[in-house]
Amino acid sequence: MESIKLGSAVVRNPFIANFCAKTMPYRGLGSGIIRALQEEPNIKFINEPAGMQFISIIDRIADEGVNEDEGINELESLILTFLEKKPGAKGYEIAEYIQKGAATTERYLRSLKDKELIEYKGSRKTGGYYKK
Repeated sequence: MESIKLGSAVVRNPFIANFCAKTMPYRGLGSGIIRALQEEPNIKFINEPAGMQFISIIDRIADEGVNEDEGINELESLILTFLEKKPGAKGYEIAEYIQKGAATTERYLRSLKDKELIEYKGSRKTGGYYKK
């Protein structure tokens, strides 16, 4: 196991290794464990030659912090970012930015209004959406 951590590559299935090397982007055969250890040094490796298994265990880090954007999906977050850059934006401008139709955009805007994260100020003709 220690030799693998130091960079000694053991090709377990040459057919799969050859196929992947020719069809997928890769950084070199046998470099994955070394790169993984550089990112997360606390990875546990278990090599079971009898069962023909190699197991990697990565413990999750518990994050007790508060998530300000809890309950906000990716598109809603994108809309909020856009409104920070362009306060007072119209619905059609937001729809163009997130590349969605008018009905979908209105649904997300309604959701953000219900969560009290944005508001509409002004008249229908001259008003726009603002982040609270």
